[in-house]
Amino acid sequence: MPTTLKIELTPQAQKLVASMQTLPGRVMDAIRLGMDQANQIALGKIKSEHLTGQGPFPVEEHKLGRITGRLRGSVYASGAQQTSGSQVDSAIGSNVIYAAIHEFGGVIHHPARQAKVRHKTDARGNLVKQLSNEKLLVFAKAGAKRARETTVEIPAHDTTMPERAPIRTGIAESAPAYTRNISRQILAAWKGLQ
Repeated sequence: MPTTLKIELTPQAQKLVASMQTLPGRVMDAIRLGMDQANQIALGKIKSEHLTGQGPFPVEEHKLGRITGRLRGSVYASGAQQTSGSQVDSAIGSNVIYAAIHEFGGVIHHPARQAKVRHKTDARGNLVKQLSNEKLLVFAKAGAKRARETTVEIPAHDTTMPERAPIRTGIAESAPAYTRNISRQILAAWKGLQ
């Protein structure tokens, strides 16, 4: 589900673009170059401010904690391309399967299933209860010799994931970098044409 960010050029760059009937190829190249530069700034912001730290974070911070670094390392920017006329498109995203649920939110359905659990036992084979709450049992570690294995039924249930939008938030926060870089490249290309 792509989100579009409208980039405002500086007034000087807007006048320059408006005065042209058709944009020369060098100006379009300049726009692509400026967008690619700004994409790298946005990527840095996303990775350093929205996909890092020890979570969980409040939803309104648009931030995800870093556990393995897989999502953070997968975020990339596609090269800017002229799609039609004077339109240049680019994208920032991730190919990690769980990126979309964190970005856009949604409901995850978990079907009913069975699972095996191992509880710790004492020397006589009695289940060991937690000291802080005697209604709860102590789970046994994988290699524990004194343990009792039980099969439990886990009913079907849904988990609602909130929309955190770390990528879209980082792009929106980088809007000034897009304005600055694209405008600067347009003005430089125009000076080169004269």
